[in-house]
Amino acid sequence: MSKQDNSAPPAPPGQPPDGNPDGDSRPIPDSVLAIFLVVLVAALLLGYLFLNKMVDISRQEDCMLAHRTNCQASELPPDR
Repeated sequence: MSKQDNSAPPAPPGQPPDGNPDGDSRPIPDSVLAIFLVVLVAALLLGYLFLNKMVDISRQEDCMLAHRTNCQASELPPDR
């Protein structure tokens, strides 16, 4: 059997014990947080674009099921 090495000082009363005696480390590194935020923003943007495309497809399908003949997406000409 081996004994545990308890070289870190005990935690002050009312605080959980910390594995790092320096006390200045963050629970999540900045680089991981930045990557998470970039992935979150990308997922939200792609979700928004996907939802808009699904709405367009639904509108076109509703038009076709109503037996209308002019179901293409109407684009306004650019102002001159």
